[in-house]
Amino acid sequence: MGPGGVGGLLAGLLARGGERTRVLATEGTAARIAASGLRIASPVYGDFTAAPDAAPRLTGPTDVLFVTTKGTGLGHALARVPAEHVRGALIVPLLNGFEHLDLLRERFPASRVLPAAIHVGASRDEPGVIRHTSPYNRLEVAGEGAQALAGALERAGVEARVVEGGDRVLWDKYAFLLPTALVCAHALMPIGRAREERRADMEAVLEEVVRVAAARGVAVDADTVRLTIAERPAHTRPSLLFDRETGRPMETDALGGALVRAARAAGLEAPVTERLVSDLQAWEAESAERPREG
Repeated sequence: MGPGGVGGLLAGLLARGGERTRVLATEGTAARIAASGLRIASPVYGDFTAAPDAAPRLTGPTDVLFVTTKGTGLGHALARVPAEHVRGALIVPLLNGFEHLDLLRERFPASRVLPAAIHVGASRDEPGVIRHTSPYNRLEVAGEGAQALAGALERAGVEARVVEGGDRVLWDKYAFLLPTALVCAHALMPIGRAREERRADMEAVLEEVVRVAAARGVAVDADTVRLTIAERPAHTRPSLLFDRETGRPMETDALGGALVRAARAAGLEAPVTERLVSDLQAWEAESAERPREG
């Protein structure tokens, strides 16, 4: 569900690997993929066109539902999935943040929602056209049914790893993502410049994530996160920065707002995250009110 960069790449790989695969998308995107397939350009997998089924709505049972929309479009997308068609199925959300797990479990109580995180660089250049930009494509997943799922992904060419502790899966990625995404988007800088010019903000957000995670019983290794941030290529542009630069809806609330809410619930403060979130939301509100040219 949601054939953007991540969802489109996974769908293309699974379909090419022989798995019966269906893409759920808006009417226009589904029609285009049904007619022309999914075109993938990748430094790892080569360039190929896959031919998954495509439809705007799930009309029959499925074994696995990958949820690969952005947080800003999750509610609308879920309306396309009748609960009876995912009864007993694995639901694998690959969204940023952590609040979506509770939402999905509440909406689909007869399904198994697995904590999962994907590490990959991929973008949708246009509907049905996916560009894989990173030399890696690694997915971590936890929970009952994860082993069989990992096997299917490995056969398709994805590096899939089953891990213990679902909360740790989400928070390890979140601890890297939040400092880099918020600071890069706020500063309008790729990660290399932000590491140098906004290091204090990046470090403060990381420390706030670590404190909130600890209050929820999750131990985040801050030194490992710092190393991951340091190793990212200097030109890396988090999706939140890309969305701000291109005027697309931003996941500010799903990312930063989630930490602010979790901090308050734990009786903690997250002042730097709160400041960055407030500034980005104010900028987005002003942009929405600004008249468009042309």
